[in-house]
Amino acid sequence: MNDGGEVASVRLGAWLAIPEPLIVEAAAKSGYDWIGFDLQHGAWDLGTAFRGIQLADALGKAVIVRIHEEELPLIPRVLDHGASGIVLAMASSPETVAAAVEHSRYQPNSTRSYGGQRYGMRAEPKDVGEIRPQIYPMIEMRQAVDKIRNIAAVPGIAGLHIGPTDLSLALGLGMSRTPPIYDNAIKAIVSAGHDHGMPVTMHAVHRETVADVLKFGVDELVLTTDIELLRAAMVDQVASARSLVAGVSRSATVPGAYGRAS
Repeated sequence: MNDGGEVASVRLGAWLAIPEPLIVEAAAKSGYDWIGFDLQHGAWDLGTAFRGIQLADALGKAVIVRIHEEELPLIPRVLDHGASGIVLAMASSPETVAAAVEHSRYQPNSTRSYGGQRYGMRAEPKDVGEIRPQIYPMIEMRQAVDKIRNIAAVPGIAGLHIGPTDLSLALGLGMSRTPPIYDNAIKAIVSAGHDHGMPVTMHAVHRETVADVLKFGVDELVLTTDIELLRAAMVDQVASARSLVAGVSRSATVPGAYGRAS
């Protein structure tokens, strides 16, 4: 993600739920600008996340880790292992967001204990107080929208991250994302971020809806998750194969089949 300020072009983030090194490597080599690890809904645990961050670091890709706002003590741990920043899911208040920033900054001004940047394997400034990992509150609750100006004003955050599905649910719209209620909420979030000189990221965007999302003026997009991409590709492959098979006459039927009880 960006460090804030004016964004020259829309950046694209990968979003990984599967803790598999091959998928991390594939994402790192696919042209994404950064990679997100989902510790909120994904299958990652701390061990697999640490190894994934190590691989991404070696491949030169920044990793942003999503955690729930109730898991603030995890922030310094994932940062010690090399994450560039945190997406704070279900961020509900400026106070919680400020606490997340505090967990990411070293003493004496904040509360983070020193563990070195990847245990001394990453260069760091002489003054570790200059190390300011990126904190992105994820706006997906009604109370967060109501307090968006206060959240955007929290010192030390790098940007705002929109969770459209939970936001739609929070607004009482179900999965429909019905305008104008939904649109107005998104516009309010984008406006608050830009007024404070920060980029705004929109989560879980399919390529077919990119144009619809860009109309809100967001600066970064997350192009759905690895498992959704894999499942969609499998469904498409199976449907295509069945269509082709249906058009081919076969002279004999072979008894038995893999995956079928005998």
